[in-house]
Amino acid sequence: MRSTVALILALLLTGCVAPVVIDQRAQTDFSQYHSYAFDPPKEDQEALSLDGQRVQTAVREALANSPLQPADESSADLLVRYRFVPVDRFQGSSVQFGFGFWRDRYGLSTTTPVEGQTNQEYRLQIALVDRGDKQVVWQGTSRDTLYFEMATERRAERIDTMVREMFNRYPPVATPD
Repeated sequence: MRSTVALILALLLTGCVAPVVIDQRAQTDFSQYHSYAFDPPKEDQEALSLDGQRVQTAVREALANSPLQPADESSADLLVRYRFVPVDRFQGSSVQFGFGFWRDRYGLSTTTPVEGQTNQEYRLQIALVDRGDKQVVWQGTSRDTLYFEMATERRAERIDTMVREMFNRYPPVATPD
């Protein structure tokens, strides 16, 4: 009975974790912003990477029915900046096997070593920058990651989901002081 209650509680708590982390500049009036343009990372400036193309397409779709409309970079209220933040992830076996014996407070034992490797994965981060003062006013960071071996369709699907989750929470709800 206790294990069933613990399992249900654990499932409920994991359902409470947001798939993205949103942050915003305090005291920002988001109703003043009506347009956006992309300001891709330096490595995407000349030839837009495939993931950069996917992010831009997903942002356009996510903002299609929002108060923000696409505009030229010189006239946009907000600049959309995105980047992929590297995250090191350890993958390995943490299962240990051991044996030993003891007698009269003396013993002998052995265990197997923990084996694994560190892989680099990437979290998507999108920032909305006020074009006038060049300050970030809103930022979303995905908790989910992308990795190199990911299939094309799955990669595109994951980026779409990340962006949609971020912009489901834009514009932010005003909080009382």
